[in-house]
Amino acid sequence: MLLALFLLLITRNVASEPYGYDEADYMYAASLGFAANWADVRSIPAADFMRAGLRRAGRQSLSQTIRTGNDVLFYRHFHGPIFYYLLIPAIPLHRSEHAVRTALLAIPCASLAVVYFGCLWLAPGAAAFPTALMASMLFLSSYSVIESTELAPHALFALCSLASLILLLKAIASGGRRYWYGAVLAAAVAFCTLEVALVLLVTLAICGWVERRRWQADWRFVANSFAVFLATILVLWPAALLRLSFLKACAVLAYLAVSREFAGGSASFLETWRSRMDHSPLEWVLILAAGIVLFRTRSRRLLPLALFAALMVLATLPVVTITPRYSLVFMPALDLLAGLALVPSIGPLRRPASLAVVLAGAGLYGCAWYQAALRPHNPNPRSAAVLTYIHQNELENKAVLAPQADLPTLHYYFPGMRLRAYFGREPSIAERAEFEAVATIPAAKP
Repeated sequence: MLLALFLLLITRNVASEPYGYDEADYMYAASLGFAANWADVRSIPAADFMRAGLRRAGRQSLSQTIRTGNDVLFYRHFHGPIFYYLLIPAIPLHRSEHAVRTALLAIPCASLAVVYFGCLWLAPGAAAFPTALMASMLFLSSYSVIESTELAPHALFALCSLASLILLLKAIASGGRRYWYGAVLAAAVAFCTLEVALVLLVTLAICGWVERRRWQADWRFVANSFAVFLATILVLWPAALLRLSFLKACAVLAYLAVSREFAGGSASFLETWRSRMDHSPLEWVLILAAGIVLFRTRSRRLLPLALFAALMVLATLPVVTITPRYSLVFMPALDLLAGLALVPSIGPLRRPASLAVVLAGAGLYGCAWYQAALRPHNPNPRSAAVLTYIHQNELENKAVLAPQADLPTLHYYFPGMRLRAYFGREPSIAERAEFEAVATIPAAKP
């Protein structure tokens, strides 16, 4: 029933438009195949990458320098390869953008199952089902989830981090080491998905230190934990360690944080957070209420969730954009926290309490449906317009000057085209002189 409600809601937001900037690069990376992504073939050495970054004026210059080298790590935008392994089977569907995006909805569906069954596993006695219902409704109606139907690894990171955190909570509650090792393994998969997994690793390290006496942690326990983590990475993404690919990803993340250059948009900090709260007001009210309950009860069993969410929010503060998917790194954990904290706190689950859970779930779903109805059918008309422009002017195999933002789309759909990017509202005299183009694609109007 919950899965049907979720699909009814989220499939309304699946677009059919051509792939834009990120999606086109991701699909191209997947088209290079499993071996290329597993070993990061043609990726420039870490030392050369650092020198190029220090020598160039900025991210755009470095992008122009290495885009022509078929660097698969660059086309993944320096993320780990796990999401791209899942994209590879969808390559035969690449000309049906709607079908590819729909197929990848299996990831948030799996996350919903993890939240539901994880709550049944963790919550005590009679509170288990209402807790699972509340947390699941928070997740499936979250603006960050239902609006993130584009191709991106953030939803997969949410799945891995949820699995790791639920196993961590079970390890703390039961003292079972096998759950701890499961949490470490899931964190390693998250590490191979998105570079912000560093926050998850810090959370595990802090919780492991706090619980070291209960678990009777000795050098062998620590060694086994590292062995599980490193072995998982060497199986899934050996280039992360052997070619220092993860170091390059961290360098890019640090550069973006310091320089404040972010490709997701130009929103201010206040606009970013106002958008997040305006689109999911009831969700945020319930999360705030859960925070108050957690503060008053000082329950240790949920502190790992609160710690992870707080650290992730702090780590992503420089990411100022109204694009919903960037909230996926912390919102599912906050939804899980709200479900686990609120339902057991309302006392014996007789009829009034059960009715409150049902009404809250209905309110969450109603708000989400209203937001989905307001969403424009084609939120990014630029990609379709650019493809139409190319076809109408018969530029499929010509030399073309194009805005930097259009380069991935053109590169993916027209592999025979010779491309050079320009970065302003129109090409400079120097850019025109350096590249003899047949045509120039006009930049998007502000």
